Amino acid sequence: MNGAVLLAEDEAVVALDLSCMLEDMGVCVLGPCATVAAGLDIVAETVPDIAILDVMLADGEVYELADRLHDARVPILFHSGHADAVHLTSRYPGSAICPKPALPAEIEAHISRLLAQAD
Repeated sequence: MNGAVLLAEDEAVVALDLSCMLEDMGVCVLGPCATVAAGLDIVAETVPDIAILDVMLADGEVYELADRLHDARVPILFHSGHADAVHLTSRYPGSAICPKPALPAEIEAHISRLLAQAD
C-alpha cells in the first residue's frame, strides 16, 4: 500500500504506535505533529493522501488544520477521545471517526478504506 498520511497526535505513545502501524502498512508518515501549527507547516509544503487527526492537540483544537485538509479534499480519520461524531461528520462530510481507545484492526480498516478513496 502506498500513500502519504499526515499524523497529528500529541500523545507520544499513541503517535509512536500509529506511526509504526502506518509504516508496517507501507505508507509514508508525515509527522507525527503534536500541534496544529506543525500540521499546518506540513500541509503548506505537501498535501497528504489522507490525514489522521486527534481533535485536541498540544496547542488546541485541530479544526483549523482539519478545515484546510477538508478544503483540499483530503480524507480525514478523526482518532480521538474528544470526537463528537455528529459535529465532525456534519462539519467534515465523508470523514471517518475512530474513538480512542480503538483496536489496531479497526484503525487499519479505516486507513485502508480512506487510502482506497484517495486513489
